[in-house]
Amino acid sequence: WRPYTRQQRIPFSKLKTPMQDAILAMDRFGSYLIGIGTNESGSNRTNQFLSDVSISQPIAARIPRLSLKFYGIPSPSILTKNEIIPFQPSVRNTVTSPLILSIPFLLESHSKSTESRCISDPASLLGNSQSSSPAAEIPIHVLLSDDGALGVAFLLQSSSFDGWDGSDRGRTLNHSRTFSFSPSIQEKDVLGKIVIFPTPLMMTFNSNMESKHPHHSCLLTASLHCSNLRIAGFSAHTTRNLLWSTSLVPVTKASQNIIKQNRGTGDHDITPLCDGFRRVLSAYILFNDEDDGYRITWITNANISNDEGDLVHQHSSPLSHKPQCNILQNPDENAWEKCFSEADTGRIHHGESGNCFGPEISYERYLRVDALLNDILHRRQFFLFKEKSVPNESLKGRMMMPEFFYNLVSVSNELQVTIAIVFSNLAASCHTSKKSPPSLGVVVMVSLWDQSYNELKWVQHPSCRGEAALKGWCHELAMNWRMRGCGVGIFCVDKTKLLPTHQNWAGEIHECNIDEDLDDDINEPLWENHVSQLRSGGRNLILPPKHISMSSLYTSADMVSNQAVNNAIPVKRIISRKSPIELIYG
Repeated sequence: WRPYTRQQRIPFSKLKTPMQDAILAMDRFGSYLIGIGTNESGSNRTNQFLSDVSISQPIAARIPRLSLKFYGIPSPSILTKNEIIPFQPSVRNTVTSPLILSIPFLLESHSKSTESRCISDPASLLGNSQSSSPAAEIPIHVLLSDDGALGVAFLLQSSSFDGWDGSDRGRTLNHSRTFSFSPSIQEKDVLGKIVIFPTPLMMTFNSNMESKHPHHSCLLTASLHCSNLRIAGFSAHTTRNLLWSTSLVPVTKASQNIIKQNRGTGDHDITPLCDGFRRVLSAYILFNDEDDGYRITWITNANISNDEGDLVHQHSSPLSHKPQCNILQNPDENAWEKCFSEADTGRIHHGESGNCFGPEISYERYLRVDALLNDILHRRQFFLFKEKSVPNESLKGRMMMPEFFYNLVSVSNELQVTIAIVFSNLAASCHTSKKSPPSLGVVVMVSLWDQSYNELKWVQHPSCRGEAALKGWCHELAMNWRMRGCGVGIFCVDKTKLLPTHQNWAGEIHECNIDEDLDDDINEPLWENHVSQLRSGGRNLILPPKHISMSSLYTSADMVSNQAVNNAIPVKRIISRKSPIELIYG
């Protein structure tokens, strides 16, 4: 309904979106705007609903306090008119930019009996009064898949929130742990929630559902909410590496009639990921860093049949090492709660939900990075991690776990995950060896299919000490490995022109969702000149010609955040990656 044939510079004032909503970004195809707002910016239909229903009465639907909103981008002809757009009956009161989809994130706190626990919004969670806007105070990162059909939102909430409302359903923080926590678990403000939601593009795939169900007054969306969990990805080098596209969805014998795989007898009772895979047209893998490992979630469209796709078996050969115990474990049960809401207003729907569309959790496992590191150290029998390296007699007979940090580097089509891990050298910290480096690092590739792994590279740092330094080095190691794998920056230059010291290079990065400078990330003449300067510059500081775009390193997702809103940073323009459209302020 909007032409793409010529470049458009659209002034923000002409969009006439509600003033209470913050427009954060434009999707990569230039189809719609992405905004965040409260219930104060609802349509006339929403306001009429609020005026007709008393909060004290039992209500079948609730208006969300915080919603992610999608507004259509109007055509140039509509921008010059002030007439009403007959786009949809539910948005007929929108003058210029129609509200095409609204996803609830948080609810007002009233009666607990009528609200959904996973999207409740108590004042203790927000740490402020109910009159303040969570859109401006809660940090939010939104990942949009490369095909534009799925979104994942990470909401950072106060660590003072004390968990569930007392019910026996759902996830709790005080679950048992076998191994030690990563030190980053001590950081403040890493408690939050994840929302998996459909986008307007997924809605177009299901647009015929409303005509098939005329007895329903509106189309419902299904979003998935997981609350009260740690989100350490906010302190990582990026969140783009947490969402990946895939065509293989794990299935088990319990759900599908699959021939059982030969698991062998000499693998220390290591359990394979699943009994087989189902090949589908589109699926996604979501990683969430919970400080000692990753919650790995496979996501599909809810309207895809369980029998759709061909059954396949993992064909990749095992890697070099088998762990002594399972590093893949079952996650907590009932962690995800499905929320049904009206597509146009975002208000929560209770009751029949047959006419809906949205994502579905197909499979889930938990990758224990602490167990992986423990297995590596135990297998290598590092003397510096044994009890004799520590003068305390009470620690005799125990394997010491060092302080460690990790970052996700990549995920392959064969479900092989590459992780960078750095950890402190206990021998150096106890002054038992003056020649020992203070910290070590290893890049590990793990096969999710059979939990085997390879140690791709070991590194050491001569001066890295302390939590902040370890974390910074871990970021650099992950970026270095990813840049080398993608061939960006100086790694697009012929290897014969690089010095051995250049192999540790990790350039500066930026998070902007733009394609304007992607070609320069792999521009060989540009970076060859920089390499020549590095070779002849000695110890002088040589600045790179540009910052590397995260879009070059992680192509499976675009990242949108409300950082500018949180920090009151003026934004002069918002552009689209794949369409010649520019939203300008002025």
